[in-house]
Amino acid sequence: MTDILINDTNFETQTLLMRCLENAGFEIINIENGIVKVGIFQNKTSQKHNAHITNYQKSIFPNIARLNEVFEFIELNYHQNISLKEVAQAVGYSSAYLTDLVRKLTGKTVNNWIIERRIIQASNLLLETNYSVEEIALQVGYQNINHFYCQFRDYYKNTPRAWRENHRRQVS
Repeated sequence: MTDILINDTNFETQTLLMRCLENAGFEIINIENGIVKVGIFQNKTSQKHNAHITNYQKSIFPNIARLNEVFEFIELNYHQNISLKEVAQAVGYSSAYLTDLVRKLTGKTVNNWIIERRIIQASNLLLETNYSVEEIALQVGYQNINHFYCQFRDYYKNTPRAWRENHRRQVS
């Protein structure tokens, strides 16, 4: 068991830290006076965590050890409204440093990776479901449908509906 002192009284920051600890395989045992007692159990990893690792290993992200935490955070949260600042905070870097590091190692920005992950998932849902384009946009983290259409069109050079029709025709 380990104690972690949380100095930030901001509830959102504390919640984000708790989620990150749990996603990293820690079990939150107790929280009292800003001190979080956590444990990690080698033999007791959750099925959700194991499934996530399997999916993560098959993901679109490059296998770069220095960025694994960044990509894992994006993978776990792309369907929510996340920003560069939240990613940087989750991995313990400043936004500027993280931007430079990711661009230097991958040639893309953190935001590019978030967008790409969302668009890939949207394309999977377009092929595998009959959900409307609007429903899919919301499921993959877009609050603004027009923004989703623009980013999808930039990525695939086609609208989501036309892309779905073309790919479904090719499969049949």
